[in-house]
Amino acid sequence: MRPASYSIPDDIRATLVRLLAYMGALAALAVAAASFFAAPADIVAALGSASAQRPAWSTVERPYPAFELLMPELAGGTYNYAIQRRAKDGARKDVLSWGEPADTDPYVMVEIYRPAVAGDRFLDASSEIATRIVDYAVTDDVKPDGQIDSKFGPVPLVDFAVAPQGHERRCLGFARPFDQPAMQIAGWYCSAGREVVDRAVVACLLDRLTLVNGDAKLHEMFAHAEVKRTFCGQRNPILAATPEREEQSAKLQSALRGRMPSH
Repeated sequence: MRPASYSIPDDIRATLVRLLAYMGALAALAVAAASFFAAPADIVAALGSASAQRPAWSTVERPYPAFELLMPELAGGTYNYAIQRRAKDGARKDVLSWGEPADTDPYVMVEIYRPAVAGDRFLDASSEIATRIVDYAVTDDVKPDGQIDSKFGPVPLVDFAVAPQGHERRCLGFARPFDQPAMQIAGWYCSAGREVVDRAVVACLLDRLTLVNGDAKLHEMFAHAEVKRTFCGQRNPILAATPEREEQSAKLQSALRGRMPSH
């Protein structure tokens, strides 16, 4: 029989061996668990990165215009019609523009935004325009500038100035939301330089906006608006016809002249 003094170290040694084996097993399980969950975590991260890189709005190729805005005074500038869609909910933007931000000619943009969710809420005119010009080197912040009457009803105006690529220009913006149908008409008219934009120019711009393709609600809305059209400040289409009425006005003027007695 061994002396009692030697039995204690042997027991401690055996206990330490068992503890080391237990800890080794735990380490092996931890490594296995990390390997098992690493791949899904990487996949989730990759999917999140791809989602972040995916644009919220995509531009439709070969768009079929739903709206028309004839501006013969800007005929010499670059005209563009774009339709953008938001994949997550199907919202749509029709964007009509003349010129470029950094050009020395007037720069005009009109955006008709139609949300897919009826509960979408629009911001005030200053905020709506401010969110659209963040890339244009704003030199004078957007501020309210009263309102104008239009065939769509009262339209809030905002005044601001931008200097894309160092070329400063004064602008008059607008934003008008609608409930039926849910939509917003927003945009701006930027002068060629620092001259202040005439409010009548924006009123005429809105007066000339017409619908060429849309659903029943849009047709009803524009039909009601057409009744209130002022023909760029004049109720008489002969005196101040907008472009889409010029041909009809010319025919009417010709007919009236034909009825006058000859001298």
